[in-house]
Amino acid sequence: MEARQYAEELKDRLSPAMFAPAPGRLLWLPVYGSIAALATIAIVNAQPRLPARLGLAVVIGFSFSCLGILGHEILHGSVVERLWLRRLLGAICIAPLGIGAGFWTIWHNIHHANTQNPAKDPDNWGTLDRSPQDRAMGFLRRFAHARTLLFPFLLLTGTTGHAVALLFFMQKQLTAKQRVATLSEFLILWAFWLSLGFWLGWKNFLFFFVIPLLLTNLVVNSFVVTNHFLSPLDEEENGDPLATSLTVTIHPWLAWLLLNFNYHTEHHLFPRMSPKHAPAVARLLKETWPDRYHALPHGRALRAVWRTPRPYYDGRRLIDPRSQTLYGTLGHGLEVQEPGKAGLDGSAWS
Repeated sequence: MEARQYAEELKDRLSPAMFAPAPGRLLWLPVYGSIAALATIAIVNAQPRLPARLGLAVVIGFSFSCLGILGHEILHGSVVERLWLRRLLGAICIAPLGIGAGFWTIWHNIHHANTQNPAKDPDNWGTLDRSPQDRAMGFLRRFAHARTLLFPFLLLTGTTGHAVALLFFMQKQLTAKQRVATLSEFLILWAFWLSLGFWLGWKNFLFFFVIPLLLTNLVVNSFVVTNHFLSPLDEEENGDPLATSLTVTIHPWLAWLLLNFNYHTEHHLFPRMSPKHAPAVARLLKETWPDRYHALPHGRALRAVWRTPRPYYDGRRLIDPRSQTLYGTLGHGLEVQEPGKAGLDGSAWS
């Protein structure tokens, strides 16, 4: 089924108010922004001992994570309607990730329109016979067998690193105006952070930006890698969001603090709906399509990503390029399917 078919079946059971922007979500911006600012001031002015600095860095990193998640909501149009305000607030929120709002919008819209399409989704690792759009991901595929090293690397750097790599690799796909705008915002953004490091001191910069940036990637990517990396491919236009997305379950208080970022299938079904309504949509999806809807505990989903390789052998199976071991995807096993190996020509052999 396509997203519009699911939406059509659910529309009479969802309130029209659920599709309206939720400006109240903006209250999270001064909350998390103030926490990050106060922790930075404490690092710079109080010069605490190393354990306290690390603790403050963790607080800043979590606040940056939540701001990035809020920016994701804002740029989707589920918080405010005015385009200029959406772009301004979204840019402020995702700035700690080192990503410009203009490029994020281009990249993320392509992802939503082509989720899990091996030829078009910029967030896909591709198949054995088709390299991903991001050459950096193509390079990392060579280390798919070394998951003990690749997995933590992806968690700590994935969102920022992927965005920077895509920014340069996708330049040929952009118009001249888009190239100037995306490269300018990238240079201005990083000039700001580096200037702040120069002004406040590089030793402080390590604790108020570098370590928090790694922690922000860790938090955000712990959800990003589970969103689609375990799902089958889908080459159909307007594909099936229940087949190509995964919702992960976490403690209700953590879900509240993280603005329901864990409800990813619901987000792909209704990208402009505020995630505050996602639990209600999740209940309807589980009631209506219990055999299609996928949800896993967050920890279990992370373990599944850790123990599986990223390249696809075909639409339903992942493959370790070195050992040729096959692994299932969501709805298709999600375990090693064969004790033997698969030939690169597509035939299986023991």
